[in-house]
Amino acid sequence: MLTVIQWIHLFIILFIALAGGYFPFVKTGHVHTNRGFPRGEAFSSGVFLALSLTMLLPASFHIFHRELPELNYPIGSVIAILAFLGLLAMEHMTMHSIARERIKIKNGRLPARTPLVMTTMIALPSFFLGASLGMSDNTQATLIFIAIILHKGTAGFALMLTMVRSTLSRWQIITLFSSFALSTPLGIIFGGFVHNDLPPSAAIVKAVVLSLGAGTFLYMGTLYEMKHASLIEHCGKRSCFLAMVAGLFITALVRFVVGDAHHF
Repeated sequence: MLTVIQWIHLFIILFIALAGGYFPFVKTGHVHTNRGFPRGEAFSSGVFLALSLTMLLPASFHIFHRELPELNYPIGSVIAILAFLGLLAMEHMTMHSIARERIKIKNGRLPARTPLVMTTMIALPSFFLGASLGMSDNTQATLIFIAIILHKGTAGFALMLTMVRSTLSRWQIITLFSSFALSTPLGIIFGGFVHNDLPPSAAIVKAVVLSLGAGTFLYMGTLYEMKHASLIEHCGKRSCFLAMVAGLFITALVRFVVGDAHHF
């Protein structure tokens, strides 16, 4: 069962996602390119990096060591790496697929497959981000929540732009975009169930999800959107680089103040 704060986080994230897609959906005649908020995205990249390496991964290590003391191997790191590489492989396939589909543009509109592939690529990590938020308490949850909302609105805007430029009907767009908007809230519900309702003997499930979350956060902070990733596109500018460092430093400082990361 989710706490009141978790329900608040869930509905705010859902609202931010829907708000991000609202303008492109209702103003299809005025759709234009928008690169979002570079300093905000750079800041959230630093937060993602610190959350992954100073909170989620250490918490996973602690649980694995407690539940499987005979296993002398960093299984949490392996799971995080697999999540990172899996998302990277998906994005490679997605980008190549979209590049091929753009060649087949009909009457200036993208084929329906393009937004379908993009939605899958964005929704999957969004689910794991939500699961990490659902399993977190207090300060850690607040930091994860801030990092998510800094990305969710921009992602919703970009995804809706692709949808309205495609051959999808309005009802197909609503259905597909809803699956994106609900991905993080569903992750929160899943994470809350793992955190609050599973018996202590099932703690290994929590450790696995935390490791997957760590790999996802690391990917979101570094290579998400490949050549348009915040670290690549924005952080060459001094102000954005400083924003990224500020996000990383503040999150790492909070981790130091709140103490052990395994209090997830």
